[in-house]
Amino acid sequence: MSNVEYALIKRDGMYIKGKLPEHLERDKFCIMCAAAFGAGLTAHREYGDSVKEVVIRGENKNVYIVPWEGHLLAVIGNREDMKNVKKELKS
Repeated sequence: MSNVEYALIKRDGMYIKGKLPEHLERDKFCIMCAAAFGAGLTAHREYGDSVKEVVIRGENKNVYIVPWEGHLLAVIGNREDMKNVKKELKS
């Protein structure tokens, strides 16, 4: 697996697998990613749309959260990192 930081998360926020920075509180990060995606999903449903991704933009890094095979995939980095993680998870 590449050096990309990511987590595969159940929709309730439970960590499945991934590679996250050691300083990060894994459970808190996963729960907050699930909550952020859920908030986006609820907001979009109000006007009849679906969610493809939720992006949390930081000063130095972004967090991309997308639905992935019935779960959520959170990637710390950029869109290219997201593509690479998806590709590696498929193999």
